[in-house]
Amino acid sequence: MIDLHTHVLPGIDDGASRSAESIAMLKEEASQGVRAVALTPHFYRDRETVADFLAHRQAAYAHLLCRIEELPPEEREALPELKLGAEVTWMENCSKWEGLEQLCYEGTRYLLIEPPFITWNEAWFRDLQDLMNATGLTPVIAHLDRYLRDQKKSAIRELLSYGIPVQISAESLLRLTTRRHALELLASGDVQLLISDCHDPKRRKPNIGDALQVIAHRLGKEAAEKLAQNSEKIFA
Repeated sequence: MIDLHTHVLPGIDDGASRSAESIAMLKEEASQGVRAVALTPHFYRDRETVADFLAHRQAAYAHLLCRIEELPPEEREALPELKLGAEVTWMENCSKWEGLEQLCYEGTRYLLIEPPFITWNEAWFRDLQDLMNATGLTPVIAHLDRYLRDQKKSAIRELLSYGIPVQISAESLLRLTTRRHALELLASGDVQLLISDCHDPKRRKPNIGDALQVIAHRLGKEAAEKLAQNSEKIFA
């Protein structure tokens, strides 16, 4: 299992503020059976260039690696593998940004996109299509569960009709108010990826293990195993 959406890198966004928090989250991920973690800090095009973001990400990554090297060998070796990425906040005409492919999951053509929280309109869907057609990149939709209440059902259906990878947060399976709808999306195959979107060790902690238990109980062990396999396909 790979956690494809985390804010583990220290001091770069609203995730971990210190490397000690980062390491605590990585240890928790490992305890839940996560073998690799994608480091996907927020990228906001209106705040910095792709080049500046990559420099900041690399500095945070290097700092984290240094702190990990200071751990006892048995603790260091037990941590999940780390893979770089970014959570790219959608802005109009993002398909035309220079260097966009550098924000993809490391070694892939998959780009994690955070859709707009305003009403999805023609411009959003046109940009999404342009991203696929003009760049050859495959968008991965972040935490669909955060949009289900505010977006029109027709807009959700259109997005799902594109057949691109869609993530759902583990938290949506742990809350009674959202669990039923989350399970329906997983059972239908409309959502293929389970992520933690963890930000810190306590308030928004890694929780994939608990969500997988819910899925195994409600949809069966095979459904939980399939989700784990789907996350591996991004880096296949």
